[in-house]
Amino acid sequence: MDSCRRSVMFEPTGNELSRQPAVLCGPTNTTTVDPTDTLALDDLLEELVAGSEQLAMSPLLERIQLVEAVQKNVGRLAREWVDCSTAIKQIRPTDHIRSEEILSGPVATTRYLHLLGRTFRDISTTGRPRLPGRICRGIDGRLLVPVMPVAGLFDHLVFTGFKTRVRMRAGISPSTLENHAADRFQRSQSARAPRVTVVLGAGNISSVPILDTCDRIFARSEAVLLKLHPLHEPLKPIFERLLAPLINHGYLRIISGNAETGSRAVTHPGIDAVHITGSVETHDAIVWGSPGPENDERRRFDRPLLEKPVSAELGNISPWIIIPGQYTKRQLEYQAENVASSVINNAGCNCVATRVLVTWRGWSQRDRFVDRVAEVLKNAEPRDAWCPGATERFEEFAGQNPDGDRIQPTMIRDVNPGSDSPFFAREPFTCVLAEVGLEAGTSEEFCRRAAVFCNNTLWGTLSATLTVPSSQRRDRAARDRLDRLVASLKYGMVGINQWVGLSYVLASPPWGGHPDSTRGDVQSGNARVHNTFLLDGVDQVVMDGPLTSFPRPPWFPSHPNPEPLSWALLDLYDRPGWKTLWRLIRRT
Repeated sequence: MDSCRRSVMFEPTGNELSRQPAVLCGPTNTTTVDPTDTLALDDLLEELVAGSEQLAMSPLLERIQLVEAVQKNVGRLAREWVDCSTAIKQIRPTDHIRSEEILSGPVATTRYLHLLGRTFRDISTTGRPRLPGRICRGIDGRLLVPVMPVAGLFDHLVFTGFKTRVRMRAGISPSTLENHAADRFQRSQSARAPRVTVVLGAGNISSVPILDTCDRIFARSEAVLLKLHPLHEPLKPIFERLLAPLINHGYLRIISGNAETGSRAVTHPGIDAVHITGSVETHDAIVWGSPGPENDERRRFDRPLLEKPVSAELGNISPWIIIPGQYTKRQLEYQAENVASSVINNAGCNCVATRVLVTWRGWSQRDRFVDRVAEVLKNAEPRDAWCPGATERFEEFAGQNPDGDRIQPTMIRDVNPGSDSPFFAREPFTCVLAEVGLEAGTSEEFCRRAAVFCNNTLWGTLSATLTVPSSQRRDRAARDRLDRLVASLKYGMVGINQWVGLSYVLASPPWGGHPDSTRGDVQSGNARVHNTFLLDGVDQVVMDGPLTSFPRPPWFPSHPNPEPLSWALLDLYDRPGWKTLWRLIRRT
């Protein structure tokens, strides 16, 4: 159970939190709201109700100015932010993995704010966002909307060969799509009643509460009560300064505290809606109550315990499917490190971390590839088990005893796809990967069986990644087969040749699970965040990249210079221009 992502009902115990180091980044004695202090919460929500009325009618110019002000604060506080978040995760000042906190924190936030501000400026001048390319149709006739590369941020140079398109739901035409974003924004200004939402932040990625809050305030016109996860309490003074423009306008209040604090916030009559990034257990506890007969009865009659809208971005058992073919040695080695890095990143505590590697038993290069993935994991630096419960989960899934609180990334090979393995039903949320070999007569049959296995056996609908040989993309018929395969995967985000986790940093792709989820079976959630082009009716995001890239991504274990490169990328997004691009190139 990923307790570092639980936001309300499930919190780390005192013993688990006592393993965290002292973090000197702000006065923590002012960060807690006493769960028994009803008047304090009442006062905060009274302020937010007043702020929500102002926010609902705020002009576009004000939002543009607020986005720019928050972005400036990110640049000013970025190093303090990273120092604090790395200390929380026991990352030493000299560790190269500090780059993970830079990329998933200030870099992702700055790019999001830059692109959102650009969208607002486009709406103010033309009435709609300016998309970074031409809309086309996929093999199934649905619209494919480009969201990356974007102009002005040098994506075509920084991410050479990458493109991201959004597959829209059936029935959406180009004419209706053009008006969706502007209509959504206009609705939020005039036709919608003022609204206060409590945002329950997860504890695994420091930018999640920031981005969720900005999405609610800027894109949805909802005042926000942000409840931080206990792991992020040391970041509260930094976040208060970073988001000061929103706090000063009365659009935001930030609290921290224990599970009771979160529960009282969720059920408070001043709260109109709930947004959570966390675990499915937390979502279900909020919506249906504690497990038991009453919970079962509520589900059976669809009578939730909480009669408020609850949006959620939850976890996933993310598969990585290797499409069989002939790969060069360089391609095999790159893709093996690609898979391994998606397991290792953030100590395996990502909702899009690869959990199951899916291969064809008849593929001639299978053993060589799987051996290489195992080797990269074995040679990687052990990771500190900063997330509560990580060592216990590692013992359960890997069947190994970690070295104290240090976890060596590992792979369990040849897991039976027909078994009731826990790898298929629950997130390990630690550095362990399962490899599954499927039987099939041909590579085409393998692709069909892999899609069925992932859709029907693995829990979750958030993300999947595929490695595709060049031979499968050389002609129109092969590309159409690939498009049909991707469309058949019931995941909200699909990566081709590159880990879909990159979409988090890119910010323009809508982030969230497949839209087929229901309240009773929420899977990976029912919400889309980020989405800087404000698209409505999203079905699936498809991020396509090359089989190899140079230089290697900074999240690869073999990258020699990840931290300076990550800071240079932050500078590029904060102040786009040839000068900051040149500084980035020099760091590669």
